[in-house]
Amino acid sequence: MKCISLVWLSQTDLTNLNSGEGEANFIDVKKYKKNGVEYPYVSGQAMRYYIKEAIRRDLDNEYMCVPNDKGETCGNIQECVGCDLFGFMTTIRKGTVLPGYPNGHPGGAITRVSPVKVSPAVGLLPFEDNAVVDFLTRRHRMSEGEMSGDIVNVEIGVNMYKCGIAIDVVRVGGEEKVNEKRRTVEVEYYLDGDERKKRISKVLEAIRYLSDYSKQARLLTDFTPDLVLIAFQNVYSHRLQKALSMSNGSVDLERLEAVIKDVKEYSPKIVAGVLPGVIENDSDVKAKLEELGVEVRSTNEAINEALRYLDGQTL
Repeated sequence: MKCISLVWLSQTDLTNLNSGEGEANFIDVKKYKKNGVEYPYVSGQAMRYYIKEAIRRDLDNEYMCVPNDKGETCGNIQECVGCDLFGFMTTIRKGTVLPGYPNGHPGGAITRVSPVKVSPAVGLLPFEDNAVVDFLTRRHRMSEGEMSGDIVNVEIGVNMYKCGIAIDVVRVGGEEKVNEKRRTVEVEYYLDGDERKKRISKVLEAIRYLSDYSKQARLLTDFTPDLVLIAFQNVYSHRLQKALSMSNGSVDLERLEAVIKDVKEYSPKIVAGVLPGVIENDSDVKAKLEELGVEVRSTNEAINEALRYLDGQTL
C-alpha cells in the first residue's frame, strides 16, 4: 500500500469557516470565481490547521510540538507526530541529535515535504444565492460606566463543500536518503510498521472529529463528512479527488462511475460512507457504488472500516 486517498462532501449551516482580507469592520468569506460566479472556499492552510488540531486533541501520551515565535517546529519526525505527518521548514542547531544524525546534525535549514496532502475545501453552491451579512456589535465600557459599540459586518453562508486528502503512506515515519553506491533514493524509517499505522490512523480519525475551524463561538456548525470515499491504493495518485461532482444538489453518477473504475484498477479496498438526506440522489449514489463493488456504510462506519483495514495491513 502506497497511498490512502479520501474525498468527501460536507454540508454546513450558516457560518464563516475561513475569512478573507476584509476591511476593519467587515469580515468576508474567502471566495473563488467560476464562469463569473463567486463560490466560497476554505484554504488548504486552514484545512491543515483543522486536521492538525483534531489530531492534537486526540493525542494519548504522544508528542506533538508547538511552533515557536518564528513558526518553526522541532523537526524531530521520530518523536513528533506533527512534524512527521505535516512536514516543516525549520532551522536545526549544529550538534542537535536527531534520527539519522546520532553524532549531531551539521546545522542549517532543513525542509520536510508533508506526507499528508490537503486540498482546499471548495464550495459547490454560488455564494450570493446562499449567504447573508451578519451584524456583530463589539461593546466597549466607557470610563463612567456607559457602553458604546462598533458594528462589524460578517459574511456567513450555507454551502456544500468538497474536501480531500491524500496520505503518502511510504513516507510516514521515515525520510528519503540517497544511496550513494546505487545512486537511488530510498526511505530510511525511524518507526516500525505498527507505529507508522498508528500515526496514519490519527489522520483518518481526525476527519471524523474536525471541530477547531474559525468563528465557531457564535457560528457553530459541523464540517465533518456527509458523503465520503476512501481508497487504499497500490500507487500514489490523486485521481479519487475528481469522483464527486455535483449539479442541482445531486452527485454526477456518470463521473462517479468513471473515476471509481479508474481507481479500482490499483485499489484493493474502497469504502464509502453516506449520511441520508444530504445529497438529493443519495439512494442512486448508494446503488451505483454497490454496483461498482464499493462497500457503502454510514460515514462513521466507513471511517471505522478504513481503520480496521489499515490495522490489518503490513507496512
